Amino acid sequence: MSDTLYIIGNGFDRYHDIPSDYVDFGRYLKQVDLATYREVETYFAVDDAFWWEFEARLADFDVDTVIDYASQFLMSYGAEDWSDSGHHDYQYELNRVVEAISSTMRARFADWIRQLRIPAANSFTGKPLPLDPTARYLNFNYTPTLQKAYGIADSQVLHIHGQASSSADQLVLGHAWQRTLADSLNHGVDVEAADTRVLEGNRIVDDYFSATFKPTHKIILQQQPFFHSLRSVRRILVMGHSLSEVDAPYLEEITKHIDATTVTWKVSYHSNPAAAQAPMSELGIDPGLISLARLIDF
Repeated sequence: MSDTLYIIGNGFDRYHDIPSDYVDFGRYLKQVDLATYREVETYFAVDDAFWWEFEARLADFDVDTVIDYASQFLMSYGAEDWSDSGHHDYQYELNRVVEAISSTMRARFADWIRQLRIPAANSFTGKPLPLDPTARYLNFNYTPTLQKAYGIADSQVLHIHGQASSSADQLVLGHAWQRTLADSLNHGVDVEAADTRVLEGNRIVDDYFSATFKPTHKIILQQQPFFHSLRSVRRILVMGHSLSEVDAPYLEEITKHIDATTVTWKVSYHSNPAAAQAPMSELGIDPGLISLARLIDF
């Protein structure tokens, strides 16, 4: 087996003219499910950067706004028109919003990924990238571009967040905010005195953050055989991966299983070399072991 590890990110798919940016997903969602798209617009600050920062922004769910909206269904028990049938209206509305964003949107995301067209090896008109078919691939993309465009065997590729071509795979996406008990909406609440509807509603909102959290450390534990297999790696090529904070734990895990004092890194950048260099510095990699290049120049 080769002593090379490739780390593949979305820039790799974009290089192959696949419209796989989160902003492309935003356009898709608006087209196929306007109701869910509007829920996103209502409970997130959807500015020009939102879809580019989509995963990280999932942690910015506007809790105050959603609770304020649902509170109109929180009728006083002493109201003249109160009836038992309305006992769960508040929780229902909160759950409806949370389900739309955490569940329905995730399903739409999977639908979108699986309908992306992947170029075959003989149909891509750009400059092919020099890939070693015997190397190992840590693929952060869901798409089978490595397999379809380059003939890389499935056995060489770990789709760390799931593979779109496998209907059984749960595609993983989410924010990196590790909430604590103190972050729970019910933290510090007098349970005996509180309205049970409010307590239940708080749990529903708390569940949103759990459902949209990317379980990076759990995935790392599940994939220990792969990481342990990296001890023979002598060269790492990062192609099209932004080395974002949400995926930093994977890179940290890699450095635990290689000789970080000798392994060389070649990291692609889109337009700003410093943006690619900064995460490597945070990993403590000797700058002398790192080279930077545009993807087309690999």
